[in-house]
Amino acid sequence: MDLKDKIHHLTVAPAHSLRLQVPRALLVSVLATLVDVGLYTLLVKSAGLPPAGVAVVTYLIGGVVQYTLSTLWVFAQAPANHFTGFALFSLLSLVGIGITSGTIYLLYNRLGIDPILAKGAALVPTFCWNFFSRKYIIFRERAQADLSQPAPLSDTH
Repeated sequence: MDLKDKIHHLTVAPAHSLRLQVPRALLVSVLATLVDVGLYTLLVKSAGLPPAGVAVVTYLIGGVVQYTLSTLWVFAQAPANHFTGFALFSLLSLVGIGITSGTIYLLYNRLGIDPILAKGAALVPTFCWNFFSRKYIIFRERAQADLSQPAPLSDTH
């Protein structure tokens, strides 16, 4: 592999290795969060829209950004049906929200840790859940064989 191919592999092509997927997933998470918070701020502060409704819409838009970039850049395998893939992606994200809430509840409400520190601490298990659940459920590497065909019957009894 020449230098040009190596650079393309490391920067542009979807990643097969965990060592490339993790930093890319972190970057994509940050970008999706910036889109979510940026749109939220714009729509609430500038357009005067209601915060609760806007929060749901901008969270979903951030999710679309994250799913799209995960499909194109973070993981080498993508779901065949993107509607189903995004629905599962969103469902797994709900578990991530539960992990965040539970961590904050435990650290802040039970242990008295500052709420900002509790939120920061919640980022680690939530990112781990989101990354690994997506990697091994949605974007898992599939066998090269056509799994839609039934396995041949064995001649042994």
